[in-house]
Amino acid sequence: MFQIIRISLFIVLTLGLTQVQAQCTLSLSGHVNDAETKEHLSEAVIFIKELKLSQTTDKDGFFSFKGLCPGIYTLEVSHAGCITAEKHIHLKADLETDIDLSHAIQELSEVVVQGRSSGSTISSNELKGKALEATRGLSLAESIKKISGVSVLQTGSNNYKPVIHGLHSNRVLILNNGVRQEAQQWGNEHAPEIDPFIANRISVIKGASAIRYGGDAIAGVILVEPKLLRNDPGIGGEVSTSFFSNNRMGVVSAMFEGNSARRPAFSWRLQGTVKRGGYARTPNYWLSNSANEEYNFSVTAGWKKQDRGAELFYSQFNTKLGIFAGSHIGNVTDLWNAILAKDPPDYIKNVGFSYKIDRPYQEIQHQLLKLKSWKNTGDIGRLNLIVSGQYNNRMEYDQKRFASSSDVPQLDLTIGTGLAELVWDHFNTGDFRGTIGGSFMYQNNSYVRRLFIPNYESSNAGIFVIEKWTKNKLDLEAGLRFDRKSIYNTTDNGAVNVYADRFFNNLSGNIGFNYRFTTSLRLLFNASSAWRAPQVNELYADGLHHGAARIEKGNSGLSPERANNFAANLVFSNSKWEIDAGIYYKLIDGFIFLEPTFPPELTIRGAFPAFRYSQTNARLSGLDLSAAYQFDAHVAASVKASLLRAWDKQKEQWLIQMPSDRYEAAVEYNFGNARKVNETYLSISSTWVLEQTRVPSTGNIEVPGSSVKQSDYLNPPPAYFLLAFEAGTKLKMKHSNWSFILSVTNVTNKAYRDYMNSFRYFSDEMGRNISLRVRIPFDLKHKHKS
Repeated sequence: MFQIIRISLFIVLTLGLTQVQAQCTLSLSGHVNDAETKEHLSEAVIFIKELKLSQTTDKDGFFSFKGLCPGIYTLEVSHAGCITAEKHIHLKADLETDIDLSHAIQELSEVVVQGRSSGSTISSNELKGKALEATRGLSLAESIKKISGVSVLQTGSNNYKPVIHGLHSNRVLILNNGVRQEAQQWGNEHAPEIDPFIANRISVIKGASAIRYGGDAIAGVILVEPKLLRNDPGIGGEVSTSFFSNNRMGVVSAMFEGNSARRPAFSWRLQGTVKRGGYARTPNYWLSNSANEEYNFSVTAGWKKQDRGAELFYSQFNTKLGIFAGSHIGNVTDLWNAILAKDPPDYIKNVGFSYKIDRPYQEIQHQLLKLKSWKNTGDIGRLNLIVSGQYNNRMEYDQKRFASSSDVPQLDLTIGTGLAELVWDHFNTGDFRGTIGGSFMYQNNSYVRRLFIPNYESSNAGIFVIEKWTKNKLDLEAGLRFDRKSIYNTTDNGAVNVYADRFFNNLSGNIGFNYRFTTSLRLLFNASSAWRAPQVNELYADGLHHGAARIEKGNSGLSPERANNFAANLVFSNSKWEIDAGIYYKLIDGFIFLEPTFPPELTIRGAFPAFRYSQTNARLSGLDLSAAYQFDAHVAASVKASLLRAWDKQKEQWLIQMPSDRYEAAVEYNFGNARKVNETYLSISSTWVLEQTRVPSTGNIEVPGSSVKQSDYLNPPPAYFLLAFEAGTKLKMKHSNWSFILSVTNVTNKAYRDYMNSFRYFSDEMGRNISLRVRIPFDLKHKHKS
């Protein structure tokens, strides 16, 4: 933690300028109406509890709040002679609402809010509410893979990385509570070190349109957003538990938060998670040494007045991950036998269940410290300052070849990151709203023992401007960003290799529109051009990538990527239908990718497949579709599809390691509410993943028994079809509703392999998994439904 503080102080003194969460330029407006006559009510009072802001409707019953940040707010709406109503509003884009109030003589069961989101020109999807609750206990990438266009890059049963439109790692930017997540994210098996339990909402912004967050986010941005701090006096929270049958994993997470009536400006929150799982099981055998452990916590404190505020956040993520024993092979002959065999050798697959983690395994710790402050600049805007520091340590332990071998890790990587950003949001300037800001990032990476990634320092400075113009049914938005990235002081501990300092700079930009044909139908279009400098691993990686069980070689001659992206979405929403159909077309010049090479390499630690970083010009195009239909109050159905075509323009062949076509369908039955039971439902869903046939037809891999050189060590696996079941309910207790969700994945216990799992060389995927999730909210002062 002291390293985090030291880095943060360095940034403050050097620049006093970091990646902050989405811009605070949103508006919330609408009318307050009489529920019976539908007449507009003047002099109604709308109060936003979390912000302590209030407005009174004009003679036409109209109200308008400007300069709001994305989040979930509680509106208290009152009018003389009417029952005061309270409603939760989820604000992610400009929102227009109509709020109906009933007269005091009537019984009011709920307030009706009808509204539509508008103003956003960027395609985004999110996970919240029941959908987010049904993923509790899973990793971040596993949680969001049901969003169309999002898949996962796997390494065994423990490591999952998000993939957006076929792109991953440094091309996907993750904002953890408003701060750009910086760790050793370049590794295919380096999953984001984030506890999803801190999130109240997880949003995915597809494409390079969100230059607000960084020009290198060619694939898109993932926002992990906690809920706002408590604003009413009292102490509350929740306890969540998850249990999984396949690897007998248990997860417990608890959150406590409070606010004092004596100091209403001050709020706080404590959160922590403990997770432990044993060996995962395929339908036919246990995955030896696939156990995992995780211990996380976070602390938040906030102070807020009408025109200013500050927030301090600290989190720590700790995990220990076993690596499947069958992926580390002693010699080349055994390696080929393992890859070409249907199952792992008997000494691997005949092990029993255990929670024990042996070598090979990984231990990772990630710490984040963030200080955010803001102040209104009169009535037209808000100035935001965020300063943060991150510390990431990754230790990788190889198999011991001799009993006398040392117990120390063979690879020990540490990276410290300081981030800062100063941003001004303006929102009360006629038809224009926007954001202007500057950011700075400094990193220091070091390693101990075996060389894989060299020591280096890096800095990135950027400035950006984003403006939005709104008129009637049309929203226009444009942005421009300049970044300069430097990689310098690159060394290895043996002083054997010589690395040149590298400097990159360029512009990114986007323009888009959102046109609302009706209240139900709108069209979004966005065109963007962004660039990404090659990362240190792509330039200089050299040796065994332990967790991925392969040899990787960098390419110091790589140049930056330039991605030109075009995307369009047609969105339709009414009382029956929810449809979002999107198409995208990306041209990426200088696309950097990892391709298999021949022969596999034999090292003192065993034999491993070999890979090197290459560069080409690529074309990626595809379709994302999600549609849901509500037949009646009880029955609903939904379908999703994600299609991708990735083409190597230089070699005139398909690109390797791209997700295959994916289709999903689900039917849900809602039973309605009873005296003690609420929101009871049953759902059955299916997932159909096609075989990836769009791979390079030939390559340089000489596979034993084959006369044709192949592009990979193992051809893509066959298509597979999976069924899942889920049931949930909320049980009314004295002061809250307890939530229960029972789910079953891979219901038929089908044996299959996924093309995006690098361990498909060695083993099948997990078999049937039954899980139970329980959420118990509590409030020590207020009685309310959750």
